[in-house]
Amino acid sequence: MHERVNTAITELNTRLKEIYAGDYITLVLYGSAVGAAYRADYSDINVLIILEKNSSDNIFKLGKAAKNLLGKYRISPFMMTKEELTSALDVFPLEFYDILEAHTIVYGDKNILNLNVKKGNLRHEIEEKLRGTVNDIHGMILAAEGEEKLLGKYLASWPGMSGILFRGLLRLKGKSIGGLDADAIIKETEKEYGVKLESFSTLNDLRYNKKPLTMSASSFADTILEPLNALIKIVDAMDGGRA
Repeated sequence: MHERVNTAITELNTRLKEIYAGDYITLVLYGSAVGAAYRADYSDINVLIILEKNSSDNIFKLGKAAKNLLGKYRISPFMMTKEELTSALDVFPLEFYDILEAHTIVYGDKNILNLNVKKGNLRHEIEEKLRGTVNDIHGMILAAEGEEKLLGKYLASWPGMSGILFRGLLRLKGKSIGGLDADAIIKETEKEYGVKLESFSTLNDLRYNKKPLTMSASSFADTILEPLNALIKIVDAMDGGRA
């Protein structure tokens, strides 16, 4: 575990014990922060926090007591009760597959993640996210009002199609993600689906490496939309998550 992640999680665990006492059940670290793919300059630290009661007041307490901690280390908390954990598997399969693939139980019940996530639910959520991503891009193009420079700015600051979605696409094909980094996951998805995805590597360069576009922003938007629409057709044609 990266030293920065270890420091953040140790401090968060201490705060959670102070804030919730007997209501605090389990803290799970998951995603890139578990392994070598974590990048201190831009990676989030994803955590699942399981409480006895999950109320607005409890969330408010965490926001108040740990606001500096959460922002400093880019901690992204996913909070729920033990009951919600089992009942939400059909709603958040992408997130739960990500958790089950790479996680460390920092505190609490070591058996709490003995879960069965169905591939059919995963297929459905992936299609919904893909279609939502297309709508996001259409919205940016519309908001740019014909200004190429403004559209380029929107695309460069857009979080884009997250790694969790590419990982989900690979899992639909029965592939293990292992310790693949973001670019390797994009390349593996490209190979499995037969869809060219170079535009998403370019998007990562825009976002993280500040590389300039070598084409107009509107043309670049088309290079993102084309593979997205191709992936939507492929996923839509799948039967219960099986190609």
